[in-house]
Amino acid sequence: MKRRHLLGLGALGLLGIWAARPADEGRPYDDYFATLNALLKQQGGGVPLLVVDLQRLDANAELLAQRLGSKLPLRLVAKSLASDGLMQYLAKKLATQRFMAFHQPQLNQLARLFPDADLLLGKPLPVSAALAFYQQLGNTAFDPARQVTWLIDTPQRLTQYAELASALKQPLQVAFEIDVGLARGGFATPEALGQALTTVRNGQLPLKVRGLMGYDAQVAHAPPWIGRNRAFADSNARYQVFIATAQTFTDLWPAQPLLNGAGSLTYALHAQGETPLNEVSVGSALLKPSEFDSDLLSGHQPALWIATPVLKAQSGELPYLAHVQTALQQWDRNRERAYYLYGGRWSAEPVAPAGLSYDSLYGRSANQERVNGSVQTGLAVDDWVFLRPQLSEGLLDDFGELRLLRNNRLVGSWRPENIG
Repeated sequence: MKRRHLLGLGALGLLGIWAARPADEGRPYDDYFATLNALLKQQGGGVPLLVVDLQRLDANAELLAQRLGSKLPLRLVAKSLASDGLMQYLAKKLATQRFMAFHQPQLNQLARLFPDADLLLGKPLPVSAALAFYQQLGNTAFDPARQVTWLIDTPQRLTQYAELASALKQPLQVAFEIDVGLARGGFATPEALGQALTTVRNGQLPLKVRGLMGYDAQVAHAPPWIGRNRAFADSNARYQVFIATAQTFTDLWPAQPLLNGAGSLTYALHAQGETPLNEVSVGSALLKPSEFDSDLLSGHQPALWIATPVLKAQSGELPYLAHVQTALQQWDRNRERAYYLYGGRWSAEPVAPAGLSYDSLYGRSANQERVNGSVQTGLAVDDWVFLRPQLSEGLLDDFGELRLLRNNRLVGSWRPENIG
């Protein structure tokens, strides 16, 4: 009797383990991706593509404009939107000529594309990169003394840029990077900022002070024991103290200073509450890659996809593990099929059809990426798999063009020259 009892418990235990196996996540395309798959099978050209959904992009832009209203002007972040066509489209739609640049060639490209632009550096550049900007500018109506604001983060860089201004025989416009809690550099205290402004005043440096830039990405990721509301209030309070210090330099501080900050994850906080800023910088919220999945951007929609054809559809065999393959597939039905894609190793996750995942046992590949899925995905050779990028930064440069989707139709493309 005891033996039977133990056998019964063992059988129940095995049943419990079996019941705990992974659920079958596989699903066919939903209507949205089924339509896009059919389009790309006809018009995709058979190579990996980057697709921008213009309807979703428009909706994101309209939500951004609605939230900002007339309260906060917008500065578009070029590193997250690094395509000339995309930047021109959004600049027109959002009625802005303010751009934030993070790369010297990008700065030159913006100056050529937008002769009336107001360009602000989003990070401090080595002074040699700043010199390269002037050397490559060429004949243009763009006036860097009035239209570029360089970012100063240390006393050493302040001296270097003053020396550059003297060498160029023209003043440079500068803003000071301040640390409002991110702890990534910039002037850490109002006293340090005051010392820098004193240096400008006493040295009669050929620099025109325009304002401040303080990035507050830490607010969106505040730990539970701090909380977002407190983090936001603390960041704003720090910014206000820096402003108060700068305002004491009445001979240097402009009547209408530049007070830049925020970002895609925090712009809505500044738009909806009290803020020391008089403009915000936003880029990724318009395309919403997956690293920007946050309740702060819950109204925004993903608008950017990597699309790539299926080259091979197989049974999912693994090298050296054929003897356990059946057991693996019975345990996890999401390993029933293996699909090899054209290209791969992108910083992106497969999203359509649902239930696909990278194979951790097989490994990643930039040539023929392997993804697994159950038979329920319904995928066949020459179908397309759709991946959602984690970030748009750097990605747009990897593709020859952006294909444009609107109303379930491919309506054109934005080709290089890219802002990279």
